Amino acid sequence: MRIDLDEQSLQEYEKVNDITVNLTTDLGQTTLTTGEILKLAKGSIIDLQKPAGESVEIFINNKIIGKGEVMVYEENLAVRINEILDADTIIKYFKKEP
Repeated sequence: MRIDLDEQSLQEYEKVNDITVNLTTDLGQTTLTTGEILKLAKGSIIDLQKPAGESVEIFINNKIIGKGEVMVYEENLAVRINEILDADTIIKYFKKEP
């Protein structure tokens, strides 16, 4: 969902524009035994137990803000956003509410 912001909202959001955050995505997970880990070598494949083409979650500072799909962009892996929280909810993650 994308929203248009009025001038007052834009000025309020300018206060948080320079905050640095960690953006991560979760491609999947699995459980391995110590023995399986010790057998890993270059070229080993780890099954993340997530179907190909399934959406990935997008997190900012460990809080989910949306979902997207993994793609290749200019020879790098990237995530195309398919769903995202509204701006007000995301901003609440970065500043304390009164």
